[in-house]
Amino acid sequence: MVSDTEVRTKQRCVTEFLTAKQISPNDIHRCFLKVYGDDTVDVSTVRQWVVCFNSGESEVHDKKCPARSCSAATPHDEQRLDQLIHTDWQITTRELCARLNIGCNGLEMMLGKLDYCKVYSRWVPQMLTQDHKTHRMEVCQDLLHQSEAEGDKFLDSIVTGDETSCHHYEPESKRQSMEWRHADSPRKKFKTQPSAEKVCAWSFGIGRV
Repeated sequence: MVSDTEVRTKQRCVTEFLTAKQISPNDIHRCFLKVYGDDTVDVSTVRQWVVCFNSGESEVHDKKCPARSCSAATPHDEQRLDQLIHTDWQITTRELCARLNIGCNGLEMMLGKLDYCKVYSRWVPQMLTQDHKTHRMEVCQDLLHQSEAEGDKFLDSIVTGDETSCHHYEPESKRQSMEWRHADSPRKKFKTQPSAEKVCAWSFGIGRV
């Protein structure tokens, strides 16, 4: 039994021959109907072939279409996905699809199955040690006891101050800091090392009740 592909190829070969004899596409299609019956290609297909052959094309086989990305995930793909993310936590979804040769839907399914999601960095002023935390708690307790003993007089004696440093560098943006992490493991990003040049500003204020 002849396959549909073989029948289509035969008709394309005949079209090339009849086109060289300057037979019109409609006449070619009518000839095919007499010979191939229901297996005849559409007249629009014959017209496209005639245009191609008149432009100098001689290929009688249909061009292969590029393979579509697979959307079905396999255990091997899941293992490779996990390895790629561990190699580069900031790899993009486009790069993952290209590396795994898989569609976006399949990638989303695997990411959900592996419990991965993208998280932003969370900026904190600095990493406090346990001694720092203990000292700050003791100072706060002393101030609280003094406030209870002196009342409003204590508040009038407070002079507040603050300072800020403007460093000459551009830190990583929030979007640039996005990384693949499991849903229950967001990361902290501590303060980066500032540049040598900086400008400091101080401000003071006295509160009155």
